[in-house]
Amino acid sequence: MRHLYLASVLYVFLFLLERTSAAYLRFARRPPRLSLRDDVSRDRDNGIFSSPSSSCQNEGTKTHDGCDDPMYTKEMNGDESDRFDMFELARSWTPGFCASFDSSSLGKGKKKTECQKAYLKNELTVHGLWPSYSEPLSDPAVVLRSIKDKKKCYWPQNCRIPPGYPRNESFRYDEKALPKGEEFERLAPAWYYDGLAEHEWEKHGTCAMWPAKDDATSIGSTGKNVVNPLTQKDFYAGMFHLAKDLGTPEKLSRSAGKKVSLDELKSAFSEISPNLAAFGCDSRCNFVQVVQCFRRPSSSSALVSRSSTRNSSSSDSDFIGHPMDCPCVGVRDSRYDNSCESHCADGVYIVDAAAP
Repeated sequence: MRHLYLASVLYVFLFLLERTSAAYLRFARRPPRLSLRDDVSRDRDNGIFSSPSSSCQNEGTKTHDGCDDPMYTKEMNGDESDRFDMFELARSWTPGFCASFDSSSLGKGKKKTECQKAYLKNELTVHGLWPSYSEPLSDPAVVLRSIKDKKKCYWPQNCRIPPGYPRNESFRYDEKALPKGEEFERLAPAWYYDGLAEHEWEKHGTCAMWPAKDDATSIGSTGKNVVNPLTQKDFYAGMFHLAKDLGTPEKLSRSAGKKVSLDELKSAFSEISPNLAAFGCDSRCNFVQVVQCFRRPSSSSALVSRSSTRNSSSSDSDFIGHPMDCPCVGVRDSRYDNSCESHCADGVYIVDAAAP
């Protein structure tokens, strides 16, 4: 009987502990994230945000993950930790991307429509615009599992609708929100022909809709008095404007069919700072993708013109800030974003769209 009594007490204790932990996970505030990088400074001459330290260990070797829906309404009244502070614009070198599937399928469309000869050009095409953190934060959903094993979030993903999102605008993927025209189809063929748009909106675009920190005032459970200037249409417009303004570097286009050094590849994108971009290569060192980093303005009223760094001026949909050095942790050390650094020291091959 004594053993039965002790077992009953233990069961009640464990039951209460489980309920308490569940309540904590649901209602407690997230532990404070690592502070946003304090060592970032702006070069007043060129508008570039850069870090005094350019060193980065283990470049292109790490695997990182995002966290589903880390933005909680209850935390919007004072906790800045859940708001992303940078964007990554990822663009594919389509000839290299298609050759990474099968070198014999280049231009033959065996895998994707964008890989068919009619669409294959020596140009960069849009993969996606990704909200991201300049420093990782802890995922509150797993923080109680183990003090020694806290999952780190490197970007938010699959976010729910934010407070104040316009009721007359669709938050679900809406193909009609995409800009129309041959110009946009050429900028992002995979979005229009291979179904990439829906995936990118649901995983990344939904998180970009959340207000910037200075726009998130007076947020309550009802979502009233919220300033949130972005909609799905705005997101697409801003992304395409950015991709169009950046274009494809002439140095890169001229290198098609050639092998270039990593330094030459970096200089094609910027002679100001070698860390403004990260470069993805396949196992054969074919250039596949470039990721460029941009700061996120602290509010919609703080939108900045990037005309000092490229031929552009801000517009109503231009919600992306100045170029910045891509952070080491999360981008430059990423096996996905920066794999050229880890295994292509002997050079990177720029696949030519005209190759047989």
